[in-house]
Amino acid sequence: MRFNIEDFLKTGQTISYDKYEHILHQGAVSNKVYFLIEGIVRHYVIDLQGNEKTIRLSKENDFFYSSNVSFWSGEPSYINCQPLTEVKLLCWTKEFLDRLIEDTPEFIAFENKKLKDFIIEKHIKEVAGITKNAEERLIEFNNRDKALFNRIPHHVIASYLDMTPETLSRIRAKFRKQKS
Repeated sequence: MRFNIEDFLKTGQTISYDKYEHILHQGAVSNKVYFLIEGIVRHYVIDLQGNEKTIRLSKENDFFYSSNVSFWSGEPSYINCQPLTEVKLLCWTKEFLDRLIEDTPEFIAFENKKLKDFIIEKHIKEVAGITKNAEERLIEFNNRDKALFNRIPHHVIASYLDMTPETLSRIRAKFRKQKS
């Protein structure tokens, strides 16, 4: 059997979550993969001081594991996965995907592509956090995801960009002043 993305999407179970209703809590085992039809989902951890730290934002047309490490290891997740808006998703269980891999080896190429995209995204974010200042990280975010500013809380964006909400506000004000 040949793998076809349109046919694959038809096999997903449609599921909805309310704003701030968790898809996955820290400590639970992740056993599903999702495709985001509508909405925005954040992936976050709790740091040593008890603060929420956003590590990823998923938006429409993204495939995501609620927790990659938990999904592949079967161990409890250290990640929380939470919608920032009402969301509509397609989901597949690990068991379904394992059978699909056996029955449709071409699916492996699709899954590998998605995993490579995820690794590249994480690497770019990690390196930017080390090599770029807050203004440069915000410029990159604006070039890629500026529309999110009108859709999700700014403190979440600040957390994602490794800065305080006050720093984000100060930089945005500076940019607005430079435009005028």
